[in-house]
Amino acid sequence: MASGQSAELPNLVNLIKTLTLPQLKDLLRNEGLPVSGLKAAVQLRIIDYLERLCHSEGNSGRYDTLKRRILRTGLPGSTVFQAVPSPQFQQSPISHPLPVSQPRSALGSMSPHPHPSGPIGFKDSPFFTVVKALTPVIECKVREQTRDSVELKVVLSQSNINDLEKDANLRVMIYCTADSGLKQYTKSDIAFPHQVELKANLDEVKANLRGLKNKPGTTQPADVTAYLRKKINYPNNIVMTYALTQKKFFVLANMVKQHPVEELVAKLKSRKLISTEQVLREMKNRADDSDIVATSSIMSLKCPLSTLRIQVPCRSVVCTHNQCFDASSFLQLQKQAPTWSCPVCAKSTSFESLQVDQYVDEILQSTDSEVDQVVVEPSGVWSKLDNPEAGKLGGVTPGTDDDDDLIELSESGTSKVKHEPMSSSIVLERTPAQSRETSTPSSMARLSSKKRSAQFIDLTGSDDDDDESPGPPLKRPALSFTVQGIPAQDPHQPVASSPLSGQSYPPSH
Repeated sequence: MASGQSAELPNLVNLIKTLTLPQLKDLLRNEGLPVSGLKAAVQLRIIDYLERLCHSEGNSGRYDTLKRRILRTGLPGSTVFQAVPSPQFQQSPISHPLPVSQPRSALGSMSPHPHPSGPIGFKDSPFFTVVKALTPVIECKVREQTRDSVELKVVLSQSNINDLEKDANLRVMIYCTADSGLKQYTKSDIAFPHQVELKANLDEVKANLRGLKNKPGTTQPADVTAYLRKKINYPNNIVMTYALTQKKFFVLANMVKQHPVEELVAKLKSRKLISTEQVLREMKNRADDSDIVATSSIMSLKCPLSTLRIQVPCRSVVCTHNQCFDASSFLQLQKQAPTWSCPVCAKSTSFESLQVDQYVDEILQSTDSEVDQVVVEPSGVWSKLDNPEAGKLGGVTPGTDDDDDLIELSESGTSKVKHEPMSSSIVLERTPAQSRETSTPSSMARLSSKKRSAQFIDLTGSDDDDDESPGPPLKRPALSFTVQGIPAQDPHQPVASSPLSGQSYPPSH
């Protein structure tokens, strides 16, 4: 194996990693190798084949042929690699961002495309503290129609390995940001390209590299600690493949100290509080304001985020409401997607502006765990909200007059009878002397029994009624029901009606 081939092999491997799946399959077909499988398998197959050709004797011709195909596919139109001898391959000015023009011992301290303006400052986060940079800042060039890759080589020293093993909160994380033109003057949000893939030692890194849609600053750095080989001077390859970018990006690897949520909650509890005196003074000022009508309000003791009872009540000092949220639930949410907005009023906030509310904390300490709400008066005096009693009051029917209840039953009962066909004649059968005393449960029972009994229809009543009969007008048929217990309008009427045929017959029958 020639020394030139060994030196240029890493360049070719990096170039292979930027090829698309159809391009990789074309290379395999030309070499008579299988083309089936996922992209990662196809990529490893061609890399393994190239390394075997490079390290085997007597295959220099096949190696050179495959090298030319790779260069022609990955760098169309480029003749730089053919125009110079192989030993100078690593010094050729290729446009690909993944050359290894440094010796093996210098990996991790040199960069193929270092950021010209120096280190980039990222916005501070309460969850992470950057200890030191493990790689230089590497520039990701604009690729509006193609894809490209950049490589970070993380080489851990013995002290780095010892620190990582001793402290579980020490992590190796990948930071990336977009170019805004003011990197040396401002701190940057973490932002990865929209089309991006991150691999560490050929293993795909499972991390959310996008954050929330249309919300800059909600992306977290990518943790690659579990993918690294913790060996002294071992070159861990971190490859970020991206595509369709309209601006430059900058990426690097940092050693980071991670701060758990429990640690941040303890820090909140140890610093300045929103005192009870301050809360009562603010409530009194609002009550004395002539432009504000102060009334009692209901304060929830549940966190609006977790819907569980608040353990550590906190709110931002810029908020004017007394409603609090749970510190742990809020910080857990911000660790996943740091929007830093109040869940009650949606005002922008920060970890520095959060404080524990002593007034609400005293209410939580003075109430049982089952209490979810309290009533707060404008003066600041609070009391428990008796939900069971409120439910009982809501279920009582207003009024205690028995007559009113009976009248209500009568109205509802009469309404039911009126919905039946021919029911208007019942009103006509009543004598003028009838009163509201008929609206009794017994009378309602009789009406109900009438409804279920056979209907006696008098077809001749309109002809034989006396002048005193309160019968209906002649233009409407006088159909009436005979109900037991209600006296007939004319007791001397000699004719009754047949329940089946409706024909008349003498009373003696």
